[in-house]
Parts: sequence; structure tokens; C-alpha cells
Amino acid sequence: MKVHIARLSFISPLQKKLFKSKFEGTPIELAEKLLVDHPRYSPKKKRGFVGLILGGFRFDTDGRLLSAKLGKAKEVKLPDYDNDKIDFLDKRGTLYPHVYLLWDRDEQVILIERDTSVFRNYETVLKSIEDHLNKLLAEYELRVFVEPLTEKTDFWKAIRTYKYLYGVNFELHMPNFFGRTQKAIKEVLEMHKDRYNATGVLTQISNPDGGLEIPEDDPQINTNLEWITKGGGSWFIRGKKAEGKKKVKITSTRSQNIKVEETIEIENYTAEEVVSILSAVRSKYSVKSMRGEDDENK
Repeated sequence: MKVHIARLSFISPLQKKLFKSKFEGTPIELAEKLLVDHPRYSPKKKRGFVGLILGGFRFDTDGRLLSAKLGKAKEVKLPDYDNDKIDFLDKRGTLYPHVYLLWDRDEQVILIERDTSVFRNYETVLKSIEDHLNKLLAEYELRVFVEPLTEKTDFWKAIRTYKYLYGVNFELHMPNFFGRTQKAIKEVLEMHKDRYNATGVLTQISNPDGGLEIPEDDPQINTNLEWITKGGGSWFIRGKKAEGKKKVKITSTRSQNIKVEETIEIENYTAEEVVSILSAVRSKYSVKSMRGEDDENK
């Protein structure tokens, strides 16, 4: 089966609450516990979010979460037949379509089965998981970002589709996980966090006439993209694709191209099988070898 991959990044704001709930453990361990204890999510805003239901949890012998089934409630008409009335009936019922979700605590990564018959928009799914966790984490003075892993080439492909380029935004979060990876950009984010209590930095470059030029060998652009591809943020492009006699609308493109792997097969859905699968695919998304001893989640 194909899976989408996303990384969870936690941050603790400097602004403290008067009363804070306590938890003895790392942020990722707390997130696991909260999801198991609160398996249902109903969004306040319907647009851009989707209601979620978790179940079928699998744990290892130490009690750490390995996987779950992620689904939703779907109201449907169920065709039926009444033999007494000799007539067809449409009854209403609820279905619970679901997909697999694998949980890699060591890398703070989730892998979600891609099935568009269950979830049409996986950006919405990730956004909903993030919103659910943030509501639960608020009393612990924690915030989480759930960002898909992407490819740098997707950004440049999107750039090349525009004839006129009006603006490019990079939103970089302050992950608790990247250690000494890309030290320069991490220091900038830490400075903004300490000085402004910021959870991230938004960089915008623009040209109102559509003449923005983004060279592919630009070191700062590529540094931002490296950070984003690991799950540390997102990019946004605004441009116009062509010019002709007819009016052409200015369009926007976001980093919606979620990384996909096609090598995972689940047969028995046991804890042992999940461990084996995660071990086999971890090299595709691991940043552990690039981390330093100062990681907050250790």
C-alpha cells in the first residue's frame, strides 16, 4: 500500500500559564497517550478539517504506541427490501471507513495509508490531526506542527509552471527534533523564539509586477527547502501561468505534494509486523543520524 509521511514537531511557548498540567515523559510520549485517551475528533470548523476516529491501537511490550486505524463516520443510505410490503427501502446507516496509521516515536513520524475512497484530501487529514493534538496539548503548554515530508523538486516544478511570479513564502517552524542539522537556520529560529516567543518564521519575497526571479542554485532558498522537506515547514507560491488575449487568473500553489512510499504491505496487523515495517522504511525519512545531543525530546 502507498503511505503519506509527516513529521511531528513540538514547541513550548515562553509565555506560561498560571496552571499547567504535568506529564512525566517526552512530548511525543504525551501525544501518544492523549490520542489513545481521546480517540475522537470533531472539528469546530468544517471547512478545511475532517472529523476523525482512532481505534485498533497496537503497542509494543513496553507500552509504546506503534500503530492505529484512522477513520471517520460516514452517513449513507443502505438499500434494503421489505418482504412483507414487497417494496424496496432506503435505510440510513453509518459506515466507518478507515486506513492504517503507523507511529514512529523515535523519528516523530507518522505514516498514513493513502486511500482516496476514505480521505480525499490528506492535507486536511494532517491539519485535523494537528488541530486535535493542539487542543489536547494546550494545558501542558505545548504546541505541535504536523508537516508532510516533501521533495525539493516539487517546489522547482511549481516555480517553472508560472510565467509571472508575484511572491514566494517560506514558513519555517522551530522543531524540537532536528538537533544540529542546519545549524545556521536553527539559530535564527531560536533567536526569534527567545526574543518574540515565536513558534516559527515567515519569509516572504515578492514583486508586484510578477518579475520575481528565483534561481535554483540560490543557497538561502535551498536551505529553506531542505528544512521544509524534512517536515519543518511549508512553502507558498503566487503567480500567473500565461499571458494571452483572455484574462488569466493569478493562482496560488502550496506545498501539497506529500511524499509517497509504495513499499509497505500489511498482512496480519500485529505489533511485530509493524515494528518490522518501520525498521524497513525508516531510512527513507530518518534524521536521527543528523541529530545532536541537545534534542529536546531525548
